[in-house]
Amino acid sequence: MMRQIYACAVAVLFAAPAARAQLPETSPRPELRVDAIIADRRTSIQGGAGLQIPVGYYARIGIDGAIGADIGARATRNGPSEISGRVDAVARFLFDPFRQSRWALSAGGGVSLRTHEGDRIRPVLLAVLDLEGPRSTRGLSPAIQIGLGGGARVGVALRWADLRLR
Repeated sequence: MMRQIYACAVAVLFAAPAARAQLPETSPRPELRVDAIIADRRTSIQGGAGLQIPVGYYARIGIDGAIGADIGARATRNGPSEISGRVDAVARFLFDPFRQSRWALSAGGGVSLRTHEGDRIRPVLLAVLDLEGPRSTRGLSPAIQIGLGGGARVGVALRWADLRLR
């Protein structure tokens, strides 16, 4: 009897990965984005690109880099605008990973490394809510993101999407 139990355990151990039943078959997907970060002293408008990396069905890790300008009367020491940039790492939980609705919500958090002209790199915590839209025939999904991290954030993104998953 113990031989049959061991044989079943070994078969299950090797069959699940072979069937690829445990994790989705997705690869990292690129995204393009434009964000506004509205803070007390400066407002930044930045364009960037990055990757959305699947971590199971319900989670994505986003790594993005962006560059742009700080604008506004109190924003800069060297004139009407200064160069600024950032690198974000955000983990998001998807509430509808299987595209059962046209639009789906996700929530996440992470860290942003921001820099401004003539200043040092500053890490800030980041919290986001994301609303991702339907996939187009070309495989693109629009997304709207709001959050907090170095100020109030509002952004739009275009993500290359998987056929079945967000």
